[in-house]
Amino acid sequence: MIEARHLRVLRAVAATGSFSAAARELGCTQPAVSQQMKALEASAGTPLLIRTGREMRLTQAGEVLVRHASGILAGLTAAEEEVAAIAGLRAGRVRLVSFPSGSSTLVPTALAALRAAHPGTRVSLVEAEPPRSIEMLREGDCDIALAFRYGAGQAEWDDLVVRPLLADRLVGLVPEGHRLAGAGSVGIAELADESWIAGCPRCRRQLVDVCEEAGFTPASTSPPTTTRPWWAWSAPVWASPSCRSWPSSPYGPRARGPWPWSRPWSGRSWP
Repeated sequence: MIEARHLRVLRAVAATGSFSAAARELGCTQPAVSQQMKALEASAGTPLLIRTGREMRLTQAGEVLVRHASGILAGLTAAEEEVAAIAGLRAGRVRLVSFPSGSSTLVPTALAALRAAHPGTRVSLVEAEPPRSIEMLREGDCDIALAFRYGAGQAEWDDLVVRPLLADRLVGLVPEGHRLAGAGSVGIAELADESWIAGCPRCRRQLVDVCEEAGFTPASTSPPTTTRPWWAWSAPVWASPSCRSWPSSPYGPRARGPWPWSRPWSGRSWP
């Protein structure tokens, strides 16, 4: 009989290409992955993997099983959720995936509330950022995804049940002595002639979109580096998500813009 845990391991091996990489992804040992693959092949009655050099390749039977695995695992997850709901969440488990900053800010409070209301519920946490976290949700590898998105990505989650938690704002930081350093608030159009340092590619794309809506294209959207502290970069303007926890001293004042930067964190469900 084919077991769901074996299907999860097979899919991880197919995605990573080796037992050792699959073990790292699943948080177990390489021998455990090997044993579960042997058990699955025994249940299937045919080889599912072929070793080619240092990697594993699926046989035709393995490809068929992996193709069906996502639907099978997603169906099992949905069934577990319905049963847990009927049982009032007196016991059970919740598999949560969250982006790193969300894990350190939003998750602890939510888990404390969940434990108080449903002390018998176990929660496991894996960190991943979208789009990977959303793929894990669709594939049945987690029950809840704490993720973020930008305004242009609304349609990407149409097949999911979304619970918006909050919307962040775009914040600009300028060095001391900048012409706008003392301003209480700054419209983004006032920074049209400045050079910019932005964050990751997804953050830079959002910055460009916001600037274009204001009628200009930012002169530069260079990514930050880890070799110099952010307050020492030469570009006069830094574009960032909310800087609530960043000090305004001694590194210079913050220039806040009145424009919204929509980045709601959402998931399939939330306690």
